[in-house]
Amino acid sequence: MGISLSTQYVPNWQKACALKFNCTSDGLVNVNGDPISSLTCPADGSIPAEVWGITARACEQYCGAHVLRQSVDFPTSAITLTTWLLPWIALIAQLPFEANGWLNILSGCLAVGSPALAIYSLTLTALNRWYISQEFQQLKDMVRDLRDARSVELSYMAERVDSAAFILREVQQCPMRANQRDGALASLIVLSDTGRQNFWKFAAKDLKNTRRGFTYSFLAQVIMAFLAYLIAFIAAVYESLGSPDVGLQFATSTVWTWMFPVVFGYIRVGSQYKAGCIKEALTDYRLIPQDEATGGGYLHQTGLCPNAELHSPLLDTQATAVSNDGQNAQNGGNTLAATTSNNAQSAQDGVNTQAAAAANNMQSGQNGANTWTAAASNNTQHSHPSLTWLGFDVRGDERREGPIFNYARIFTWFAFAEHVRGGFETSIQNFQKARTAIPSTSEAVAAIPLTSEAAAASCGFKAQQYLTAYTAWGELRPSIVQNVFVAAFVAMFVQWGTTGAAIFVAYSTPAVGLGCRSGSYLIYGVAATISWLLLVISSIVSHAIMQRLEGDPHRQDVATKILSGLAVVTRLTGKTIAICNAGWLIASSVMEDIGTFQSCWCETNAFQFHNNGWTPLFKTAVDLRSAAQGVWVGGFLWSIAICLVAAAIFTYERR
Repeated sequence: MGISLSTQYVPNWQKACALKFNCTSDGLVNVNGDPISSLTCPADGSIPAEVWGITARACEQYCGAHVLRQSVDFPTSAITLTTWLLPWIALIAQLPFEANGWLNILSGCLAVGSPALAIYSLTLTALNRWYISQEFQQLKDMVRDLRDARSVELSYMAERVDSAAFILREVQQCPMRANQRDGALASLIVLSDTGRQNFWKFAAKDLKNTRRGFTYSFLAQVIMAFLAYLIAFIAAVYESLGSPDVGLQFATSTVWTWMFPVVFGYIRVGSQYKAGCIKEALTDYRLIPQDEATGGGYLHQTGLCPNAELHSPLLDTQATAVSNDGQNAQNGGNTLAATTSNNAQSAQDGVNTQAAAAANNMQSGQNGANTWTAAASNNTQHSHPSLTWLGFDVRGDERREGPIFNYARIFTWFAFAEHVRGGFETSIQNFQKARTAIPSTSEAVAAIPLTSEAAAASCGFKAQQYLTAYTAWGELRPSIVQNVFVAAFVAMFVQWGTTGAAIFVAYSTPAVGLGCRSGSYLIYGVAATISWLLLVISSIVSHAIMQRLEGDPHRQDVATKILSGLAVVTRLTGKTIAICNAGWLIASSVMEDIGTFQSCWCETNAFQFHNNGWTPLFKTAVDLRSAAQGVWVGGFLWSIAICLVAAAIFTYERR
């Protein structure tokens, strides 16, 4: 046998290579890859049954790229791509986007390039929902006990607690801030007017109406992807449906199975079907009534802000004034409570006097709020050099809308949720201890309404107070740290549970070893993990920077600049790796289906064994099934078990 001086393109590389060997050829090996020194050749010169393949050296000599090369059979490749790959590509459309413009493309690339990131954000979303459900259930119990003990009308507060719990669970894909700078949050929590009551009901209703649900298109795409995976498994196990390489194509399908729990989980835990839904639900209605002293009419609520703006804290002189206002509000709240308790015995003139005083207080508070807002506007209307590094925003993905970016909002969302939850809890406790008058929603009861100052005191806030968005490390609740570690564990469990199953199948299918297929899956898993780690580190560093800048947006010290650079570099590097990794996953899947891996270097696992590798060249699908079907069954069952466990985690609802 000689060596061809020109490359021959063949439709089936394995069959063409096998024809170049006979019983007397050098480099023949057994099922373990050990050379066979002596053979009893059949009379027809065919290959004996104990011969499985050839060594890497023999393969390169007789079937190398300079001799044989797999040609692309477009009809066959099209059928293969349609069967094994296209359903997974179609399922990408069901990944959580809900961002704006090009961010939707970025969201898809991040999810495909780093499933660990998508699962991490998804798990944090689920854990946050559990936390809110548990905390607000306690508030519901407190309201119920108060109603039973004092026989007062608190149905409005019970409805608000229920609506607030739903809203907090559903707004996680949007940056959120709690605003008490003009007394808005406390008023939204405590004041019992119809406008504010309608806000809570309408906002919860709107978010429920725009929530992603199970659709026929979702069901069809999931079923198609699962059928493709199931057919790949059946074709690998039953020799009549495939070739020796079908088992490795099954491994290619296994690496995509993380998509099942991701697309299901994001619908299960809740996400809005498009960008802007949260902002519309919270700010579209003009429901907050204004007193005649402040111009009358209705305004949008500003207590729950769907944005990531950085507001300057109160100046020292303003802080002193606000502190005094808060003390006056507390005194006013106590006086109001006493006055309200004696309301039945008060003269009408006294009521009018107090109502006038309340109007003056509201006017004074509004003037103070306007003064503070103007000052804050002057402080924030100019760009802050500290918020950028080489033109890149150091706040990172926390300010971007979309479920995939929830990983960067874990700290700010908790701060927002705690401000709201704390306001409800303190006000209910003050109602229990009779420190604050309970507003009445009944027109038959001549109760004097609370002022915004008294509402702030009832919630434990100052009349005008800056509520921090970036909590100091030492003030983080244990629940946050716990959620981060649990989400990290689930992310690694699903990422490496599915990718690891694909590596295991490709590695253990003869010839056993790390080659092009198993190596490509290993590269994908490692790159996905590195991308996730870099993005999580970037979000932590960004939070550390914003803790500094929240107190002084113009801070320019060396440490802040170093942290800014670190936050930007890790974020850009992590995203670049994820985008490239998404392309690599699709490219490697295509290369597998069009036969690019049909070469000596890939087939003999030269990546691990170099010249000591071998490839099973002379065995049919029946022989391959006998040697590897246990591996295939194990990989299939393991990947399915991973998906079911993950789906169960996201389905669980803590009560």
